[in-house]
Amino acid sequence: MTTAEWHALQDTFYRKHRLYQMQWAGLDLSKFRIAASSFAGPIALQRDDRLLLEAGSAPMLDSSIHVYSASGQTIGTIEYEGLHMAGFSWNAREELVCVQEDGNVRVFSLSGRDPVSFSLGPEARERGVAECCFWDQGLVAMTQDLRFIYVNDIGEPKPRMLADAQLTEPPHCWTVVPPHLTLSRHVEVLVATGATVLCVDAAGVQDQLLDQGPYARISVSPNGRLAALCSLQGRIQVVSIDFQRSFSECTAPVSAALADIAWCGSDAAVLSFGDEALLVGPFGDTLSFEFDAPVHLVQELDGVRMFTDDVHELLSKVGEDSKSVFQIGSTAPAALLYDAVDTMRAHSSRADEIVRSIRDDMPQAVDTCIAAAGAEPDVGVQQALLRAASLGKSFLTAYNGDKLVDMCRSLRVVNSLASYAVGIPATLVQFHSLPFEEWVERLLHRNLHQLALRICAHMDAPADQVYVHWACAKIRASTIDDDALYRILRERLDTLPRAIASYVDIAEVANACGFQRLAIRLLLHEPRAASQVPLLISMGQDDAAMDAAMRSGDADLVYFVIFHLFKALSLGDFFQTIARTPAAARLFEKYCTDMDAPVLEDYYFQDDAYAKSARLIVVENLHESDAVKLVANLKVALKMLHNDKASVLEARAMDQQIKLLQVQQQFSRDISNEEDSYIGLTLNETLARTLAAGNYSRATKLRTDFKVPERRFYYIKVHALVGRRDWAELARLAHARKSPIGYRPFVDECVAALQYQEAAKYVPKCDVQDRAALFMRIGFYHEAAQAAVQARDVDTLRQVHAAATDPTLQHDIAQQIEQLTSR
Repeated sequence: MTTAEWHALQDTFYRKHRLYQMQWAGLDLSKFRIAASSFAGPIALQRDDRLLLEAGSAPMLDSSIHVYSASGQTIGTIEYEGLHMAGFSWNAREELVCVQEDGNVRVFSLSGRDPVSFSLGPEARERGVAECCFWDQGLVAMTQDLRFIYVNDIGEPKPRMLADAQLTEPPHCWTVVPPHLTLSRHVEVLVATGATVLCVDAAGVQDQLLDQGPYARISVSPNGRLAALCSLQGRIQVVSIDFQRSFSECTAPVSAALADIAWCGSDAAVLSFGDEALLVGPFGDTLSFEFDAPVHLVQELDGVRMFTDDVHELLSKVGEDSKSVFQIGSTAPAALLYDAVDTMRAHSSRADEIVRSIRDDMPQAVDTCIAAAGAEPDVGVQQALLRAASLGKSFLTAYNGDKLVDMCRSLRVVNSLASYAVGIPATLVQFHSLPFEEWVERLLHRNLHQLALRICAHMDAPADQVYVHWACAKIRASTIDDDALYRILRERLDTLPRAIASYVDIAEVANACGFQRLAIRLLLHEPRAASQVPLLISMGQDDAAMDAAMRSGDADLVYFVIFHLFKALSLGDFFQTIARTPAAARLFEKYCTDMDAPVLEDYYFQDDAYAKSARLIVVENLHESDAVKLVANLKVALKMLHNDKASVLEARAMDQQIKLLQVQQQFSRDISNEEDSYIGLTLNETLARTLAAGNYSRATKLRTDFKVPERRFYYIKVHALVGRRDWAELARLAHARKSPIGYRPFVDECVAALQYQEAAKYVPKCDVQDRAALFMRIGFYHEAAQAAVQARDVDTLRQVHAAATDPTLQHDIAQQIEQLTSR
């Protein structure tokens, strides 16, 4: 009968359900230190070296940690060597956290990875660790001098000290309030000392001013709102977490010493006294449960697991849905629907009467039966409730059956996990409290790959993590060569409907196990170069890493490989390595150029890149003001260019530049003002400045030496002469011979200098069709009119007529226009 496991506590019922008959063979748990994981996790046992053993007994004489499932099946053994442990416990990722007395912490994984180690700091190392208290993410350690050190996240350990509680003697007990349960979101420690309790955090210490101690045990409820206190005299109190309100008090009716406290839900606590467990309700009422051996408690989200040498049981509160169906005398619609199934199977007509009587409440009855099935631990009862829900649903036309389907799927998974072979007796509440991927990962920790695959398929979830873990486990256990192992892995992975997302994890394990060729071949299947390249580098496969980075087209990834090679290799080997990949070499050059890195000069020298070395020297000397140094450096660059047969033009240009610098150096010696130095000027600028200074013969020689084209020289000289206002020299230049640039530039330069009279001298030398417009430009309207008539340009005459202000001139222009248009 379902209610046979129920125990009444006032108007509330608690169920004590037998989970397993423990499968370990004759273990006496009193001789071991025990760490049991929540969420139906594993149980770790280590021989308690503080106890003396009887002669002839041998309950695992080694210091190894033996790991069992909740059903007592062996999961594995953790080889532990080190100092005596101050404490050990499981974290949320099913990793065993072991704290040594010297402050070193070692984190062991069930998957076989190497343990992770870290230290609690110099304080713990110097003073020693006396005790530890854990929660699912972190820990608090008490040192021998009664100071507290906490680590908020074991995954990223950063040990910090809590405030000094000024303890002069060891506390009677202490416990932790995890950060997610405190208002400050920082870890707090409740310390029972004397007759009171201290609340210690990083900011300070607060005395709760209690007077009914000393307390032997303190336990915080799962929601962080209540605390259970048990004094040395057996007095039990349930108070608010701030110790301002007391909700219930009672005295334990047992004489044995209190061993542990755990919360059953958020309103009842379970206390263990040797081979007896005492349930204390929210109003001080108690229920006692006796066992044949000392009982150990494991607090769960929705109950308490209690296990001894022989049995493993779950104590939990009976939900309202189960009470509606199974409570004696219940007339709830769900109870009637449940009875209707039995009467229908007996072929009784009364089944139809029952269904008709609850027709209006049928949706509620179906929902209640579904919810009750999720709360029941017995598979037969679950099936009966789901059959009742299915029967009720068949009488409803608009009921959504997804809820029933989802419950069936979830219960199949939960029941599979709870089997003896697996030993994970999670309730449906616990199953839904963690992501589905974490349950799969817990199966993988136990190497139950086939079951994990079936569950993933049943829940329509991706199974990538299962195949990756299987491949890693296969590699760790393999004794065959790389090629044979690769064939085995590919034969299995190639049959998948889609490729797994990443091969990096498998390749990492292969490399760690000495199968480097296998790791390289596996990485060829990795689609993400950003994951592929770092592992290749760690394996010493620099060339393969560079090839992968280049194929990805990601410049940042190529730079990552380049920087690694730069640090790992000698300079000569580095230059030779990147020279084999031209694209990488260009990226390296660009980086060095942008960052002005001096190593680029060594790279060009090593690579015999003479032209690039010369260019680098030129760039480095762009702002050099010392002519002697500049000429010397450019001569070095010229020598490099001579060594490069493809740089003939560049060498010639460099030679001309050096000669120009030497000329500029000579010119600069002849002036007193350093601001007018010729150094750094172009050839055109040098000519212009020389002409502007009136050194016409020197400019002519400069033009001859550097073979400056005549047209360019004329342009420069005209501009310089106008700037000097040397009209006589300008006239000599214009009349000496026919100008190779014509005379329009003479006019333009004079106009630009606002010298219109001088400009007018050169207009008659310009082309006939341009003269009228040029005279108009400088305001010579009479001459403009004459030039237009001479060119027979009527349109320009009209423009002159419009621009002129002299009436006589306007009259003459009008007559000229009339004469030209009448012909």
